Order: sequence, then structure tokens, then C-alpha cells
Amino acid sequence: MTMLLKILKWCALSVATVFILGWLFVWLVASGSDEATVYTENDFFHYHTLTDKDIENAPRITHDYYFEAHPGDGYPPSNSIFFKGATGAAPLRVYLETLGYTKEKRRLGDKEIWSKPDQLKGDIFYLYFNAATGEVELTKVMNY
Repeated sequence: MTMLLKILKWCALSVATVFILGWLFVWLVASGSDEATVYTENDFFHYHTLTDKDIENAPRITHDYYFEAHPGDGYPPSNSIFFKGATGAAPLRVYLETLGYTKEKRRLGDKEIWSKPDQLKGDIFYLYFNAATGEVELTKVMNY
């Protein structure tokens, strides 16, 4: 009888442990899954796990910049770099051209749309420059 109680006790503890660890895993994974993450290059973990390689390699047109990652819950994921105090966005336009992107005639509000002409459902870049505030935004939308 004592042996049966020990086995039951260990089974109950094992089930409780698995339940707690499972709940903790789900909570950690789902807690920020649909939220935007704002980070800088100094945030090693977020920078190296969330930054798309094309955004990572974009020229730094000012020293004051940060990144944003959107997981794309229900829409394509995107990754952005924002610059403050910029005088123009010309280096970013040249960079997009070297990647093979061309500026489309259509716009999304004040944002320029850049795409690869040979890819109908390919990735898209949006480039926005506000001359009054000096803010520049380069966003890549990943259309898998």
C-alpha cells in the first residue's frame, strides 16, 4: 500500500509539473505574439532575432534611429527602421535600387512604394520622408 501511495504521489507531481511548465511556455510564447516590438541596435537579442537582413544592411543616414518589428498576425509581417533628424532619404533610395527594387508610380499616402518588377507577390518596401520633422521610415513588408 505504501508503494502505491508513493507512485500516485510521483504521478500527481509529474502531471502538475508538466501542466505548470506547459502553461508557462504557452504564456511566454503568446504574451507578445501580436504586438509590435520597438528596439535599438544595442538590444542584442531583439536586433539579431527580429531584424530582416535588408533592414539590417540599410545605410544609417543619422545616428538617431530605432527599429520596429510587426509579427503580422493576419497580415504580412513587417520590419522597419526609423531615423530622426534626417535631411533626406537619397541614400536609402540608392540602397533599394542596388537591391533590385524600383519605385512605383503609385503611393500609399505620403509613402513611396518600392517593389521588384519581376515579382508579383514579392516583398515591398515603403519609404517615407517628412522634411518638416526630419523623420524617415523604411519599412519592408514580407509577402511570403
